[in-house]
Amino acid sequence: MDIPEFVNREKEIKEVKAILSGRPNFVYFVYGPINSGKTALLMKVFEDLPENYVVFYINFRGLDVERVEDLMKVLFDVEYGKGKEAIKEIVREIVKEGSKVLKKAKGIPIPEKVFDYLFESKRKTEDAFRYLENLFSEVVEGGKRPILVIDELQVIKKVINATGQLVLNRLFNFMVRLTKETHLCHCLCATSDCLFIEDVYSNARLEGRAKYLLVDDLDKEEADRVYEGFGFEDKELVWDYIGGKIGDMVSLFEEKKRGLSEKEALESMLKNERAKLSDFLEKVEYGKKFFEYEGEKVKIEKEKIMDIFQILSNNEIVKKEEIIPVYRNYLVSKNILFYNPVEGTVRPQSRLLWRAIREVIRGI
Repeated sequence: MDIPEFVNREKEIKEVKAILSGRPNFVYFVYGPINSGKTALLMKVFEDLPENYVVFYINFRGLDVERVEDLMKVLFDVEYGKGKEAIKEIVREIVKEGSKVLKKAKGIPIPEKVFDYLFESKRKTEDAFRYLENLFSEVVEGGKRPILVIDELQVIKKVINATGQLVLNRLFNFMVRLTKETHLCHCLCATSDCLFIEDVYSNARLEGRAKYLLVDDLDKEEADRVYEGFGFEDKELVWDYIGGKIGDMVSLFEEKKRGLSEKEALESMLKNERAKLSDFLEKVEYGKKFFEYEGEKVKIEKEKIMDIFQILSNNEIVKKEEIIPVYRNYLVSKNILFYNPVEGTVRPQSRLLWRAIREVIRGI
């Protein structure tokens, strides 16, 4: 048996399609715990779009983007050997291909001569955004509906332009212009970094201009259907260990391929999670860890982390006020906790991790 290609999230798919069916009015941020299937969800939606949509997809996942020059190289797919006059040709190709562009484009098409000009310009970001707006305008004039998608947007949060300003703030302004002001292009941004979402959520320039879509782990009813696709037999046992975490379902599937029973595989996964958690606590205790919070470096203490684990061992989901902010952010940065700033809640990144926390508290 092969791994199911996609988990059918009917509710989320319907919601995203409804957003894209209307005129652009907001910048949408798609967020959720790690391995919850955010990118897969978006790709499924895009694959099913009518031909009059054109998706421009940029993925910063795993990339090292420290300078504006790095950003430009990721953002654009250079059409080598073509001059400025080739822009019309590129637009004609985009209009002809429609939604199929997503399947082959690694970035936004741009003639080599235009790219060279932007790359050498002192106002790289401003000129780049101007090129994009003009490109999207021509795509609309050609009868298509453009969608700009940026995956793992938090990667560029520290990139600054020639004037020392954050490129991200300029990008936010640009996306607001594309949506709220000109209604030219839908803008979707995806991230697993909930501290980044917290910063975005509190960003005054986006107030009233952005909305947030949570792609969470599956609920029990949805998880049960997916369990069947994986061929899991004891659904209650599987739910008790891993809940609706899609990434853990894949891991369990792979463990079973080794010949382990479901119980053996789940215990093996839990043992591994517990070992990683114990190693983390040991490094905190003997490594003199510090974490920067509100401009100050704070020493992280194991005892306070254990106090937080004690709180979480009794309740899988708690209000953010129950966790000391600096420790909350530290544990989020280590992918131990998932913080939902929109709902103001905190929980472990997975049910498997929650079980590991409970066992560590009990001294197992």
